[in-house]
Amino acid sequence: MAEQICHYVKQSEVSLLSLTTKDIYRLIRPVLYRWPKITSFTSLTLFNRTLTQATYLGKTDYKWSTRDCLDQTRFLDVTLDPTLDSAKNNGQPPPAILISRILQSIERRCPKVDITLCFAHCKCDSTPISVLGQESFPRVKKLVVCVGTHDPDETHQRQFTHCQPNAEFWSPFVDGMSFPDCKSLEVRHHWAKNPPDGASLDLSPICRGTADDFPNATRRPRRHARFLPYGARNARFSSSRDHIGNVDGLEKFESIVLEATPELDPSILMQFLGDQRSTAANLRNLELRFCDLDANTIAELLHHIPPNLKRLVLLCGNLSESDVYSTEKPAHLCPLLRQVGKNLVHLEYGANAICRELFYDDAEIESLKRNGIMTRIGQEGGASSTGDHIDAHAIQETVLDCRQKKRAVYREGRFNNGLTEAEARSAIACSSGSLFGGGPRPESMANKVHREFENMLDEEEEQRKRLIEGSKTKWFRRFITWGGLCGHGDTWEEMQIAADMDEEGITWVLANKTLHRASQHANTKLPISISTERSLEEHYRIKSW
Repeated sequence: MAEQICHYVKQSEVSLLSLTTKDIYRLIRPVLYRWPKITSFTSLTLFNRTLTQATYLGKTDYKWSTRDCLDQTRFLDVTLDPTLDSAKNNGQPPPAILISRILQSIERRCPKVDITLCFAHCKCDSTPISVLGQESFPRVKKLVVCVGTHDPDETHQRQFTHCQPNAEFWSPFVDGMSFPDCKSLEVRHHWAKNPPDGASLDLSPICRGTADDFPNATRRPRRHARFLPYGARNARFSSSRDHIGNVDGLEKFESIVLEATPELDPSILMQFLGDQRSTAANLRNLELRFCDLDANTIAELLHHIPPNLKRLVLLCGNLSESDVYSTEKPAHLCPLLRQVGKNLVHLEYGANAICRELFYDDAEIESLKRNGIMTRIGQEGGASSTGDHIDAHAIQETVLDCRQKKRAVYREGRFNNGLTEAEARSAIACSSGSLFGGGPRPESMANKVHREFENMLDEEEEQRKRLIEGSKTKWFRRFITWGGLCGHGDTWEEMQIAADMDEEGITWVLANKTLHRASQHANTKLPISISTERSLEEHYRIKSW
């Protein structure tokens, strides 16, 4: 009964209710302390004092016993805001050493607790963030560091810091000593605290860049240039080769979310994930949002993607300073993401330009050209030319026919390889001699191999379907373009047609900010038009058909 009551009541109201009588306190105590949520350093100090008194006093009337203390508190959310806490402490933020000592005290009394630690309204070069490497924070399973300037609850813009790429900032997070139990890391350089529900992925309201910011660039940016977020763009790109040092902490990481982090540059990222010997083998979720990374760095990262990764979010701006000053041709990420995304449960990609190569390979594009199907009728942003329409039926028939032929060629190749191996094994058996003489006839052996491989390939296809349909997490794809399409003449309508032809069980969301068009797609289902604002929500809720 206590759990049913507390399910519909806020935690603050549950706390007030527990103060009424001893009987009510005993009733709701298991729920009250199962998942405490602490929002200030003062509350954290009081909570630790409560645990200390319960452990050492062990009164049976209204205090906890030692066993209750160890068993009931399984989760703990701690949010520390130095701005608010310093107002209660003569302008001094809570020191990292005290935070560490309190968490260590809680860990001793509740050794099974999982702690989520969030720092809000912080600065990269100020305490407690700047001294995290000097302390240890046990049992912190998830660490959230909000060092941005944007707070939706405030009407004024906070002063930003001129951050630069440096390895020292990242060392405490990945060395495995400061946060020995950490499995999830979020570093947000846009938000000053955890983003609200329905927060947008589009950070363009805080983009202040213009082409004049790069007067010495060797090449001019493309149209619809999208620059780094306000605050991040002020950090001059550095070819820093600072060595982070020990990165053993990455071995336990399951999730990494980095948002508009100027402290990160390609050399530092490659030390994290760009090596085949990287320790991030357990990483399942990787989100890079508006980091100062050029296309070639992202391409290299995709080639060394962690083996167990299931969720990938890449939100790119069009122009990083490394792109501006580099004379090297940037990599085309669309075909690479098509290949990498086949085994990902969740994939999101946003860029200044995307194209149909997210869906079609070279053979399918060539088949469209060979059949003379007109697709190059796009204008600015991917809009179709006035009076021109794409033959959707012809595109679908051509692409599906090409995929059937590729499937037949693939199966034939597997069969021929299997037949060659079977013939080699038969030749070895015949050369060794047999009591009954002779081996199997070539015709019967070919038929047997053909049946075996037909059954094996059918089973592989069925396993793929079961993998998608039976997944606890729905397979999802979201592609966003801030400016338009990669190729001249490409149309947004063709992108929507391609999404409708993808595998069954996968939901697609396509958003074009320039055209103010967005839609949700799935195979065998009619597309649904949605608002651009909804399509850009950080946590998109799939709309039912």
